[in-house]
Amino acid sequence: LRQENQFLSIQQARYDSLRAAIAQTRQARHDMRHHFTILQNLAGQKEWERLEQYLADAQNSLPDTELDLCDNPAADSVASHYGLRFKEQGIPFTFELDLPAVLPVPEMDLCLVMSNLLENALEASQRTNPSKRRIGMRAHPHSGHMLLLSVENTFDGEIRENNGILQSSKRRGDGTGLQSVRHIAEKTGGYCRFYYEDGVFRANVILRAEGHAGRKENRDSEL
Repeated sequence: LRQENQFLSIQQARYDSLRAAIAQTRQARHDMRHHFTILQNLAGQKEWERLEQYLADAQNSLPDTELDLCDNPAADSVASHYGLRFKEQGIPFTFELDLPAVLPVPEMDLCLVMSNLLENALEASQRTNPSKRRIGMRAHPHSGHMLLLSVENTFDGEIRENNGILQSSKRRGDGTGLQSVRHIAEKTGGYCRFYYEDGVFRANVILRAEGHAGRKENRDSEL
């Protein structure tokens, strides 16, 4: 029960953070529409100097909040948030996200899994030689009621494991982020497995729609 409450608390805090990021992105889109309206009016009145000045001011004020990576707004906001953080720190990354606007699995589950895995990849990259850094993520629906997600990153050093559970690199005890990923995936009969070899860590996750729990089998070939 304590572990369940811990997971719920972590998930809620992470989701609140994601909602704030999504709200920021929506506000930026709203501001963009407002800017276009003003630009159209200035162009219609042939106010070229004012238009030029407004363009310069608007460009400086707009936050760089999204990369337009997929059709699902929530997943796009999460991926864009981390993509921009990777760019700021000079970490090469590739995202292949074939995610529709309406997902076959709970949106919150996907966003929490993505954020936990990408945060883990970011922290590992910060401890990795810059010349070796690399992060990749792929995600797409499968069979109408599942979603497949894979995140891969390079790392330096050792990964500790205790009774099949990966240990935190920041403190003593289990890696809470990865445990949360496993908990989210398995609560509806999904699948989660972590691999690490030759300086590369990979997480394979299958999320299932609620009410479609099936056999917990190895699905690495699908990922």
